[in-house]
Amino acid sequence: MAYLSVANSAGMWVACILPVGVLMAMCVIFFRKAMTSGREMGMSRATLMVGFNSALISSIGPSLAIVIGMLALVVNMGAPFAWLRLSYIGSIMYELMMAEFGAQAVGTTLGAANYGQLAFASGVWCETVSCVGWLVVSATATPSLETLRKKLAGGNIAFLPILTSACMLGAFSYLSASKILAGHGSTVAWIVGAACMTGLLLISRKLKKTWIAECSLGVAMLIAMCVGALV
Repeated sequence: MAYLSVANSAGMWVACILPVGVLMAMCVIFFRKAMTSGREMGMSRATLMVGFNSALISSIGPSLAIVIGMLALVVNMGAPFAWLRLSYIGSIMYELMMAEFGAQAVGTTLGAANYGQLAFASGVWCETVSCVGWLVVSATATPSLETLRKKLAGGNIAFLPILTSACMLGAFSYLSASKILAGHGSTVAWIVGAACMTGLLLISRKLKKTWIAECSLGVAMLIAMCVGALV
């Protein structure tokens, strides 16, 4: 595949390192802002670090899934662009779908013998431009979400946490439904993950060990992924 010499070229690495660098800088800025805001709200550093550690541990499972899935994108789109896209989006299925759409636009398919530089360029544009809509909606709608949330609560401030929790439960239930109904490995992984999460939380409560609860999500996801892959 001659196009891979372009996809893995030094120029592509430089072009991809720049936006990833911006993303890493944003992570540092948001972390520092979160720590500062937390202290201003009266939260101790120990409390803030508990939240940070929980988030860090919980990110291990999804990160491993992304790294494993990235191999499929590396084979077709080269390492630099795969690294860039999954640093920003993190959905291997979406990226492969957009790459396939780009290939079809020039009369070929992803991985075909006639997949060349034109198809690669088309895939790069499809993957990049297709997510602009998310950015526009997020930028324009986010400022109004807090006002909408208060209106939905009917002015009852005490109801806001319940409303927020209900929205989160609804979102995760919707995402889980497709896995439950898929059958085979997906269903087994969901059941095992839920059982592990529940068991770890009960153990944490019984032993009064908060670190177990902090690790529970990441551990549950890892176990579920392994079991689902074996089924």
